[in-house]
Amino acid sequence: MALKVVAFLCIGLLVLFALLYVRLLFGPMSLGFLSDRAKSEVAGIVDDSFDVDWRDFGLSLTGPVSVGFHLSTVTLTERASNAVIEADALEIGLSPLGLLVGRPEARVVLIAPRFQMVQDLLGPRLSRFEFLETDGTGETVVRVIEGSQRAPDVEIGDEGISVGDRGAEDIGMRSDNDWLVANVESLNEALAQLAEQAMAGQVRRFEIRDGSIGMLDTVYGLYRSFDHVDLDVRSGRIGGRVAADFAAEIAGETMEGEIVREIGAQGATITADIRRIDFSTIIPFLDDANSLAALRGTGNLDLSVALAAGPQGGVQSGQFVIDIDGTNLRLNNDLFALSAEPFSVDWFPDQSRFSVADVAVGVGQSRGIVGGDIVMGFDEQFGPTLGMSLRGRNWWLHPDDLDAPSKPFEEIHYEGWSAPLYGAVGIDRMVVAKDGVSVVMQGRLDMVREGVGLDVSLSGRGASADDIKRLWPYLFAPEGREWFTQYVADGTVSGADMRFRFPVGSIALDGQPRPMPEGAMQIDLVGNGVQLRPLDGVPEFQVDGEARLTMRDNQLTMAFERANLTEFGDDVSIANAAYINQDVSASQQVFEVSGDVSGPVPAILEVVTSDKLNLLDDFDLGIDPGALAQDLTGDVASTVIATIETDDTGQLVGTDYALNGSITDMASVQAIQGVNFSDADLTFTASQAGFRVLGAASVGEARIDLEAEQAGGGAPQLAFASTLGVADAAELGIDLSQYMGGTVRVVARPLEDGQIEVRADLTDASLAISDIGISKDRGVAGGLEATVSLDDEEIAVSGISLNFDTVRLEGEMALSSGGELVSADFDTFQISSGDSAQVSMTPVEGGYSVAINGEQLDLKPVLKRFFNLEGDEGAGASDDLQDQVFNVSVNLDRALGYFGTVAFNVDLDLSVRGEQLRRVNLATQFGGGRSASATTNPLPNGRIISYATNDLGETLRFVGIYPRLVSGEGSMVMRYDENSETDTGEFVVRNFAIVDEENIDAIVGSHDESQEVLAGASAMEFDYGRAEFVRFSDRIELVEAAIYGDTVGGTIRGNIMTDAGRYDLAGTYVPLFGLNNFFQQIPVLGPIFGGREGEGLIGVTFAVRGPLDQPDLLINPVSILAPGVFRTLFEYRSANQPQN
Repeated sequence: MALKVVAFLCIGLLVLFALLYVRLLFGPMSLGFLSDRAKSEVAGIVDDSFDVDWRDFGLSLTGPVSVGFHLSTVTLTERASNAVIEADALEIGLSPLGLLVGRPEARVVLIAPRFQMVQDLLGPRLSRFEFLETDGTGETVVRVIEGSQRAPDVEIGDEGISVGDRGAEDIGMRSDNDWLVANVESLNEALAQLAEQAMAGQVRRFEIRDGSIGMLDTVYGLYRSFDHVDLDVRSGRIGGRVAADFAAEIAGETMEGEIVREIGAQGATITADIRRIDFSTIIPFLDDANSLAALRGTGNLDLSVALAAGPQGGVQSGQFVIDIDGTNLRLNNDLFALSAEPFSVDWFPDQSRFSVADVAVGVGQSRGIVGGDIVMGFDEQFGPTLGMSLRGRNWWLHPDDLDAPSKPFEEIHYEGWSAPLYGAVGIDRMVVAKDGVSVVMQGRLDMVREGVGLDVSLSGRGASADDIKRLWPYLFAPEGREWFTQYVADGTVSGADMRFRFPVGSIALDGQPRPMPEGAMQIDLVGNGVQLRPLDGVPEFQVDGEARLTMRDNQLTMAFERANLTEFGDDVSIANAAYINQDVSASQQVFEVSGDVSGPVPAILEVVTSDKLNLLDDFDLGIDPGALAQDLTGDVASTVIATIETDDTGQLVGTDYALNGSITDMASVQAIQGVNFSDADLTFTASQAGFRVLGAASVGEARIDLEAEQAGGGAPQLAFASTLGVADAAELGIDLSQYMGGTVRVVARPLEDGQIEVRADLTDASLAISDIGISKDRGVAGGLEATVSLDDEEIAVSGISLNFDTVRLEGEMALSSGGELVSADFDTFQISSGDSAQVSMTPVEGGYSVAINGEQLDLKPVLKRFFNLEGDEGAGASDDLQDQVFNVSVNLDRALGYFGTVAFNVDLDLSVRGEQLRRVNLATQFGGGRSASATTNPLPNGRIISYATNDLGETLRFVGIYPRLVSGEGSMVMRYDENSETDTGEFVVRNFAIVDEENIDAIVGSHDESQEVLAGASAMEFDYGRAEFVRFSDRIELVEAAIYGDTVGGTIRGNIMTDAGRYDLAGTYVPLFGLNNFFQQIPVLGPIFGGREGEGLIGVTFAVRGPLDQPDLLINPVSILAPGVFRTLFEYRSANQPQN
């Protein structure tokens, strides 16, 4: 019976279970009436610190043959922090058979749970927060809701971490190594508890399906969302092995992996294989959006951690195998692909040290081997820290803007630290080395939300320009690096010292230009063998010798011991060359170049007229300097300072410069504008505002001084000066030997309109212009001014002003291109004080036509040309005018002659050829009814000139021949014979007297009767006089001349030597001429006792010899005793006088 009852009960239970199973197939069955009791039971299973609540409670199938509890809309609230975990459902599956034996083998499944966590300096923890949108700003803020046990306040300031009265470690802050240890040990403890419960048959599996985790990092201001989180933790019944599979989606990437805990002889081991992990999820600062550098992308991570035995065994050691291949290194906004084989990291927890094995790594185009040690520590003031000792080998640094390197850096060693909380990286010492190259760096780098700061110093020796480019981080002073990379082609750095001091936020990483802080950058490089690429706006040059590069902020300075302008060959060199760029970051560059430039004149001209410089474009020199390059020799030495401005395309905009220098031994290879010169030595200064040149050159034997100046926008002011003698002028093609002695200082200045202003100082010169009868002794002040205008057909000379003593000539002239006179007009023609005349001159066939007009003119200097009785060698026509015809027309109100004489209303028509009188027509008055006239009539073989005057004495005084003849009506007829080239004339005069002639007493001698006649008288009167003469080129021959008077008479013959300036005359003086001449009239006896015509019975012979201005008078007193013809025995004779 009992068996039946049991059988019925079993059948009943089976039916009951069957009916229950069928019911559960249609969904959970509510057990709301047991909800309160179940809450306490479930809370005990989950965690005592949580309050559990749900909306519905029932049974459900958790497997084909397992039944479990189903809780919908579950909320777990952490009592202390008020953190909330919400899930769509919680299922707890139980094994029916296990329940029968007390081993329920529970399986806990959390469906679609939603976690909120906060990560801060106290580590990760459950939390509760909400996102709020600020009204009007569109910004989103996060409000963290905390419970009764809120986390301690931690403030992060410039001076460090502030945690109130307690220490940082007192509130749970620790190093990242300690956090890792704590997290691993917490994981080990959780997995150990699960293993214990599994072995006890209580819980053997825990699952999360389609969960989500919102992680708020309040330190770095990051929020990460883990979606589609799946977790399956399984524990074996034997050996305590626990395995977990997990997966989560992060930013579109699905991370998955396995974690296994096993128990061995030495303790527990936790291994993990995580694929497609974003490393910043475990190390947040690796991808801080505000940092300069970040690691982007996903990789793989394998780890193995050994723990001591026991559920709470401490971490003993660990090893990580990290695979970052395929990730990217972000530097500011640029991404560089990382490539590397998986590398191992040994973890020594008790030392807080991670040892990275050497691994070949590629960063962008660069590659090398890296390894080292990282120590995680904690600083009470600045929080978690990293101590780093990294080493690198064979690093081929290949920035994107450079070609591949030819050699790697053999060794890179870095010792430093980091305070991630402050974004600070310290460089205690970083050494980069290869054969002959050593670079040492020290300093720190700060990367925070406010920006990036840098304080780094670098020194090195032996590095090449290429090494500097590769080691110069392109993020720091990019403008300077860009300039250096673009223009410095090669070179070896014998010494380098660099200092970068950029305050936080001063480095432009957002692409927006920022001003360079004062003192932010100091770079000093000393190198040799430097090669520069062509600079914008500067001719290409090659550096020789030592070079120095200095940067002060954005100002770049380069100095070179020597340089050659290779663009123009090797002839132009620069010593002490310098290049200063005021701001290399500016789009429109302004830079300064300077140096001591030297080279031959042709090469220098090629440089200054090149398209790149065009230094002479602003100056109108009247010639093309570039075209002269091959026509000149000489050497240039100069110092130049030039400020050059280019636009954003590198094109030249403007040039300001200052130039000082000298040119030596410059000479013309061939004539330049008709002039050859040599031995030119010049000094010069020039700028964009103007120039000045001083110096001298030799033109033939003449030394020419040069002065050229230009200021502002005006035309150049040139001046050529020389102290010239006759020989110097001859070298210039000008023969002044007849006109000048001594020296003349001449200054010529080209004017803006193309004319040339000429000034001459005549003080040290003597002048003798015989053609117009003027002269000047050396030492007498004088000057000549004129303005010369040159063109292809004519030379115009205007503004002529000749001044010395009483001479004033002012007017203008025109010459042909060959130098022949075209015209000359002098509005002022003054030879003596008081002159007021005008003279014009034009060429005619064979000579010139001269017109003289005016109120008054002193003719004495001109008369000397024709009546040179003093024998003045400077009188007469000049050599080059000896064969020239002069047709002179004179119309003067007054003409001044010798001995104070004045001729009025002078009307003269004169034609001469050299000293030959060809034509004269004259009409003039002397005052008091006295006058003179002359006419010219042609003959078959010459011409005849007739002259008449009613006052011969005035005429003789006017022309300066003889001052003591008074009155006299005279006439002269003079015939010119072209065959003999002589003038033959006869002169007749009546009723005249000789006054105050001292030589009369000597001639009269002791003749008593004559003395009585002359006693008390001042004049000797004559009734008649006649002279026959022949005028030769060198003398005037008196063939026969006689004078007749009642008391005195006489004859004279001989020569007046006009060329030699001497008298050679002989004559006879006849006292009581009326009585003595009576015997000459007696037939037959008259010629015997009376002598020649004009003589008498008694006479005294005499001679006049010597200089015209002081002749000697010779008297033969014996001749008075010889009557008539016998007197010729005792008379004097001139050189060519025949005996009679």
